[in-house]
Amino acid sequence: MTTRLARLALSAAMVFTIPFAATHVLAAEVPVQPGATRLDGIAAVVGGLAPGPGVIAIYRSDVELRARMALLRESSLRDALGELPRGLLAASLAELIGEALIAVEAARLNLTQPSGADIAEERVRLLGERSVRGGPRELLGALGVGERELSAWIDRRALVNTFLQANLEGTLEASEAELERLFESEAHPFRGRTLEEVRPQFEPWLAQQRTEQAVSRWVSSLSQRTPHRVLVSYTSETDG
Repeated sequence: MTTRLARLALSAAMVFTIPFAATHVLAAEVPVQPGATRLDGIAAVVGGLAPGPGVIAIYRSDVELRARMALLRESSLRDALGELPRGLLAASLAELIGEALIAVEAARLNLTQPSGADIAEERVRLLGERSVRGGPRELLGALGVGERELSAWIDRRALVNTFLQANLEGTLEASEAELERLFESEAHPFRGRTLEEVRPQFEPWLAQQRTEQAVSRWVSSLSQRTPHRVLVSYTSETDG
């Protein structure tokens, strides 16, 4: 598997959820909020047990914005501005906490900050083309998300992506023999076809699976040794 394919899979994986086992829940269940009203108040802190220097505060409005962006990827602008299921809110909070854990670790290790090109690439990945109607830019405008908030999100995503590329990229490559073995032994969506037929699709698919597994292990490990506190609990028992 080439480094180029590994990098593509790594970048693609960052578009989706970074898993995190929510712990240290301190507040009662928060009900679903109808419409596109953005609530605020701190949902979690990472890097400490209370807001302060070096501590990342995740706000309820951050969680709701992330959830609406996820809905937009899967549905329409109208749906993204509608009611938010608790399960999606819980997944969005977990994703944000996973990113924050990695960002805190990157700061602790004093890793190189993402370049201007990295940040620009993340902005394009998040916002897409300016001409797309009903896309992320229109959603952010409808929610009143300003450039400061947007830039903070993009900068953190770029930092996390840089960290993952530095720490995980070498683990994604597979020799030809290993690739053939995995094609024969692993469950994948290309059953019934030959490796040569689906190689351009199978290699990045495999890299992305490995990336998601590695990120999950990283976040699980970081959650054990990084101080953090979850102040809001979302549940999925009564979605919709």
